[in-house]
Amino acid sequence: MDLLKSRRRFLQGLAAVSVYGSLSPFGLSRMALAGQTEQAKLKVVFVVVPDGLAVDSYTGGGFGDGRGLWHPTAQDVDTSAFTLNEISAELAAYRDQSLYLRGIMLGPGNVGHSGWNWVLRDTKSSQSSIDILLGNHLPGTEASHRSLFAGPHAGVDGTPWFVSFQDKAIRTPYRDPVLMAEALFKAPVRKRNPDGRPLRNRSFLDMALLDTREILSKLSGAEHQKLVTHLDSVEQVIKDLEMDQPPIGECKPVTLEPLDFRSARDRTQVQANHHQVVATALGCGITRVATIQIGRSAESLNIVDVSTTSNPHDCAHRYSGEPFWKGTRQWYVRQVKRFMDELARYQDPHAPEDSLLDHTLVVLTSEMADGAPEHMIDMPMVLMGGASGLLKSGDGDGRYFNITGQADRDHHSGNPVIGKRFVDMQRIWATVAKAAGTTVPYEGNIEPVTGIFTNV
Repeated sequence: MDLLKSRRRFLQGLAAVSVYGSLSPFGLSRMALAGQTEQAKLKVVFVVVPDGLAVDSYTGGGFGDGRGLWHPTAQDVDTSAFTLNEISAELAAYRDQSLYLRGIMLGPGNVGHSGWNWVLRDTKSSQSSIDILLGNHLPGTEASHRSLFAGPHAGVDGTPWFVSFQDKAIRTPYRDPVLMAEALFKAPVRKRNPDGRPLRNRSFLDMALLDTREILSKLSGAEHQKLVTHLDSVEQVIKDLEMDQPPIGECKPVTLEPLDFRSARDRTQVQANHHQVVATALGCGITRVATIQIGRSAESLNIVDVSTTSNPHDCAHRYSGEPFWKGTRQWYVRQVKRFMDELARYQDPHAPEDSLLDHTLVVLTSEMADGAPEHMIDMPMVLMGGASGLLKSGDGDGRYFNITGQADRDHHSGNPVIGKRFVDMQRIWATVAKAAGTTVPYEGNIEPVTGIFTNV
């Protein structure tokens, strides 16, 4: 058998087994599993917006002054008596189930537009991001979507600055919500064994594996290693298929108008379409972990709702005036509020008497604190949602929590409001992981921060 035919057959086999089945018989699946779906299960969504959230004032300069538009104002370090700021006020509707953290430092603290390498990862930016780690521990019914990655307008200009990593490999998000919906909900029917496990086409799978091993025996060096990697991928596809289960919740049909997902013109609607697809996937149990990356660092695509002439990156640098500086940051946070609205509209798949938001933790942050000084100290972060009762969000009043009392890192300048001592961001991810029942494999200090979750 020549190498070309072997490769062709291998690719055909891989294509055949990597297609996921239709989720059309959702009602029957839900009825069949009804007895298993009364136990609430935590879902987690990370939302990363670009170029900071203006933690410093318009004239802050240097490493900033900490007197910007994001952090709430409060007299105490841990209190429900706080006032939302001009940008965080976009989330006022969800204040009662929000925990605003202050005193966090990301990575080296001053790496400018390289912050996307660190934001969801360890301090050495060398291991898998927290969404991957949680996805492995909190599986949904579709193993290959165990950590869904949506990227509305992320890197649509060809710049692959994406925040989710599998080990050291950058993951590419779904940029087109229509394609994401098709991948999740509209693939051809997948037959199943009597025990509910999916049937896989043995002839295609075995043929693909045999052909791969045959080719492998004829290669050496770098080419041999590349094919070993492909072989591992095929075997992982097989394992993922065998792990798949019927959907738990009701996956309502998702019908989206095809829009140019690269264009600024339809930016707000494309963003909303992403929200709908992600919420639907969570709502029918396909996944329990998702990441939404809005745009990318040094954002170049205009937000026409704010300005048709200045891109958000220039606005973050205060090049275009104060209204556009504030308006672009508010737009990003307003989209997160709308995503929360979407979650609140859905029924939870595991506890149908509750909303999806009741059992979802939403974490909002950025790859930098402020887009003009381009630093990563005094990072913006808010944890929101019902989170299955795990989030300590002030007993219905919301909560502001300055965590510098648990600081483990120093910064040479800090800012006059928060000082020079900070909590390393990877400890926040270690804390989220522990609340979800797992750990992070990161080097350095991974001691959880106390006072954030009821079980940590």
